[in-house]
This record gives sequence, C-alpha cells and structure tokens, in this order.
Amino acid sequence: MGYIVSRTTVKQVLDDIKVRLPHVYEEESLFLWINETMKKIYKDLSLQEQYSFNTRKGQDLYVLPEDCSIDMINSLTISEKARDQNNPYDWGNFKEIKSYLPNERMSDIGYYDGREGTIGIFPTPKDIRKVDVYYMKKPQMITSLDDYIQLDDNYIDLVKYNVMSIIAMSGHNPDIELANEYILLYNNLVQKANENKNEQQQRYPVIRKTHFYRRRR
Repeated sequence: MGYIVSRTTVKQVLDDIKVRLPHVYEEESLFLWINETMKKIYKDLSLQEQYSFNTRKGQDLYVLPEDCSIDMINSLTISEKARDQNNPYDWGNFKEIKSYLPNERMSDIGYYDGREGTIGIFPTPKDIRKVDVYYMKKPQMITSLDDYIQLDDNYIDLVKYNVMSIIAMSGHNPDIELANEYILLYNNLVQKANENKNEQQQRYPVIRKTHFYRRRR
C-alpha cells in the first residue's frame, strides 16, 4: 500500500495538538509518543513495502533491504517464466511460495532465513527468475520539530488522535472519558482507511497466479 509522504512537520502536528488539548509535556515525551504512534499506525493500516530481485543460476542466498527481515515478510512470489536471450522481458505469471522454518525439511519450492540480512531460495535456482518480496513497512522515527511525518496527509489526524489520547491519560489526573473519545476517533479513521484500501484492491486487483500459504511465525 503506497502512500505519498506528508509535508506536515512534527512542529505543525504538535502546535495543533497544543491548541486542541493544552498540556505541559516536554518535547522529549511528545517525540516518544509520536514514534510509538507511528509504529501503531503502520501496523493498524498494514502498510506494506515491496522489494524485487532476480535470481541467478547456482545462487541460493540473496540480500534483503536494510529495513526488511524474514519475520517481516508477508508474502513472496516468483515468476513462472525464466529470462534468457529469447525471453528478455516476459516473466509470465507469479506464484506465491511457502516459507520454511529453521531446521525444517524442505521439499517444495520456498524461501528460508539464510543468515543475517539474506533470504534463501529453495531449491537453488537454475535460471533467472524475478522475485517480489512484500513485507511490513517500518516508519521513520522522528527526532526534531522539522522532521516530516512519514504518512499520507489523509491520515495525519491519526497521529494527533492517538497522541492526544496518550496526553489525556497521562499525569496525576487522567481524563479517561476524553481519552476514549480520541481513541474512538482514531479507530473510526483506521476503519475507514482500511475499507478504502479494500475497495481499491477489489477495483484494481493485482493480476498474478498465486498459491497461498499462511505465514507461520
């Protein structure tokens, strides 16, 4: 799920929160709460990243992006066609392959944890195939007022609602009723975002032949 990164800064978010919900908390605490909130939002919206690589004959281990590890992978697909001088462009359909747990006996085509920062393909590829890796996206942590919020502008309010719910619940006299109001606003916006995402996926489905395996963790 791709988002256009917002041009909203941390300062703009905090200034708006201060107007809506006056408070006395220091920047250090607010930055921490924003970063915790970003992790929650990325999880609740199931924000996904894609990475592709081509296999090579006789090579079984391939480097993953720095922000990806085996446990973050949602699915992995491989092209049914190989690339060669007679077929330089057509990968054909893509099929989803299963994940193998450590020390599990491998029999069908699949992927496994090679070593730190790499992914293994079983059996060892004999030709050039395209592999697409779909994995959970990590938010970029904020460290200053000038940082941009790494989120689509449509969902900046999610940051505000969640941080305001934390503020309302903090201190010596927490306002549980107010916190619940912000939590409800947050949950409603998450639900709306996910419904919109599902509608888009149904309208523009990814055309690929897949064999589905539930990721075992």
